[in-house]
Amino acid sequence: MGLVAVCRYKRTKTPYFIEQAGIHLYSLEELAYFLYHNICLVDRQFFDERLCSWLRDEIGCTELALRLQKGIACGTNFQNLVLAVVGMGGPFTGRQLSDLGERLKGLMTLQEQERLKLRADELLSNGNEWAAMEEYRHILKMHQNDRLGLGFYGAIWNNLGVCYARQFLFGEAADCFAISCEYQPSEETERQAELARQLAEGILPGAGKKGADFPDPQKQLLKWEREYRVRQKQ
Repeated sequence: MGLVAVCRYKRTKTPYFIEQAGIHLYSLEELAYFLYHNICLVDRQFFDERLCSWLRDEIGCTELALRLQKGIACGTNFQNLVLAVVGMGGPFTGRQLSDLGERLKGLMTLQEQERLKLRADELLSNGNEWAAMEEYRHILKMHQNDRLGLGFYGAIWNNLGVCYARQFLFGEAADCFAISCEYQPSEETERQAELARQLAEGILPGAGKKGADFPDPQKQLLKWEREYRVRQKQ
């Protein structure tokens, strides 16, 4: 049986649109829940006048809106802004808020490329492939950080390939998988590159070969989705 949270604040008729996730929020509780579970999708710029106006005019949380406005004006850090919203609007325990605080501190210790990758991975996980592609491309345009290792960039190229594959852009996907292998050799990624190349050429994988060697293309697409989840932990 699932858990049900009773909203203490009113449900607005005018939703707040979260472009990063492509969703509409209708209450303070929904906003708090989104921030708690998708913290990698937002940054300090998320807290702006548009959000404050929605909280004040639509939700009726004048006190919270005022608190955020003052925090933004005086340069309050990202962690405090997040906790202000989640602490007031979410049915979270003190332990959960403490854990969130630790997660936020951890994010601040990461390299910029690592934070961007977490954001991109979250976007891809939420089905927003185009936004994820932009983030991965942005990372690749940045100066390569040797401290992150070749495996990090291999994972970036692999995940970018997954984005293309899920958009049925198999030629681009094959190129990304091939580059990923240059950074981090992998038989599985080489296999993905070969299958994507065949699909790009209009060749049905498995034609003239044993089915065990070339799985069904649709099943392979699902496998690629699972593959990126493994690499995002690297």
